[in-house]
Amino acid sequence: MLAMHKEDVKAAIRKRFRSVRAFEAAHGLPDRSVSDLLRGKRSRRVEEAVLTLLATSDDPSRQSEVSDHSAERAGAHPMNRSAA
Repeated sequence: MLAMHKEDVKAAIRKRFRSVRAFEAAHGLPDRSVSDLLRGKRSRRVEEAVLTLLATSDDPSRQSEVSDHSAERAGAHPMNRSAA
């Protein structure tokens, strides 16, 4: 079974596919199969698809640009600069 919290799993899916339904469709999985898996209903095919996604989500090149770089760009907008 998945070791991550179910909200973390859904977040990883949404980061890559924008919705859990899009992930299911892309992998030829039945509707609500990810939800069923996260509620404890075992399905090897669904679990393998999710585990494959999670294994590739650890790749730094796939992480969100906004969360990774937002601090670096904070000073770029004139509203963020302090008055001298």
